[in-house]
This record gives sequence, structure tokens and C-alpha cells, in this order.
Amino acid sequence: MKNLIHIAVATSFSSFSFAQEAPSVTIRALCFQRDPSGIDKLAVKTSEQEVIKMSFPESFFSPKTKVPLGGGTVVFFNPEDPNGPPIALANIPSGVKSALILFFPVAGDKDKMVYRTKVFDASLDGVPKDGALVMNLYPKDVRVVIGEHRKPLKPGGTVGVPRPGERNEYNMSPVVFLAESDGEWKVVSETLVRFPEDNQQFFISYPEAQSGRLSFRAIQVADY
Repeated sequence: MKNLIHIAVATSFSSFSFAQEAPSVTIRALCFQRDPSGIDKLAVKTSEQEVIKMSFPESFFSPKTKVPLGGGTVVFFNPEDPNGPPIALANIPSGVKSALILFFPVAGDKDKMVYRTKVFDASLDGVPKDGALVMNLYPKDVRVVIGEHRKPLKPGGTVGVPRPGERNEYNMSPVVFLAESDGEWKVVSETLVRFPEDNQQFFISYPEAQSGRLSFRAIQVADY
């Protein structure tokens, strides 16, 4: 009888350990550009087929949501049709426990996905807590000037930039993007951006959908 009790306790403990170790990741999502389908929320299903719904904003990252991982991948569905085909996949790098995910619409994808994704470690290692992460989605080299900081960026490149020391009385500093034209670097976009203390930001350069010209977006990464 004692042996049976021991086996039962061990089995219960093993089941508890397995449940505790089920792979998951905490994510926050941002729709960089809305697909014409109009999907404005996301859904992820657990192994028990429970549907986890999350917001899908365009101007800021969604609140933190813990979702299951399958083979290192988060699979997203349209919450209006959670049993339908996936609308996006996000491959989470090994060891990442919390991730920021950007969604970009895809036309004519062979796997019939609505969005492709870009994943960042939410710890933003290498980016100062009050600085910015700059990402270049433009198909050519760009240069970014943030206050006194000047950085070149290859297509697909990223760089962390400290909070500029050169700020006005409103805590704002110029953010300038330059592109090469006819052998010269010319200012394409220039604006003043506020740099709050203890807030990280994304600056993303990208081609405008219609003209293909260089443009950029600023996205604040608040911790919530």
C-alpha cells in the first residue's frame, strides 16, 4: 500500500511539473499596417483548444498576453474564425520569454497568410531604457540623426540609440531620416519627437505603400 501511495504521489507531481513547464511566451503585438481584410483582433489557441483573444492596435503595442508555443512558434488566427486557417506565424527565438511582434500585410503569400511578422526580444537588450531602437525596412541604406547621435542603417538593420542629450524645454529632440539620391544624402523626413524619461521607442523607416518613398513611424514602448 505504501508503494502504491508513493507511485500515486510521484505521478501527480510529474503531471504538475509537466503542466508548469508547458512552453509559453508573453507577447505584445502591433499592426504596422492593416490588411484590407480588416482583422482588428488576434486569437491564439491552447493545446486544450481554448481561444485566447488579444487586441491588435496600430499606434501602440497591445497589453502583455501569455500564449502557448508550439515548436517555438506562435500561431495566430482570426478570432471570428478560430478554427479556420492561420493568419500569421511568429517564430520566437530560443530563450526569449517576452517578445514584441510587428505585423505586416502580405499579398499573394504562398501559404495564404494574411500577415508576416518581425519578432523582437521585449527586453530590448542593448537599447537604453530611455533611448530608442531604430529599424530600417526601407530597401536601401538610410541615415538617422537623433539629437547628437548619427547612425547609418542597412536594409533590415537595427541599432540602439541613447536618449539624446540635446533636448528642448519640452523634452523634444529632432529625428531626421536621410536617403541617398544622385550621390548625395538628402533629408527625407524631419520632425520633433518627445523623449520621456524611462520610456523606450521604436523608430521605423519604411517605403510608403503608394509612392515607395522613404517615410518613418515613431512608436513608444510603454511597459504595461
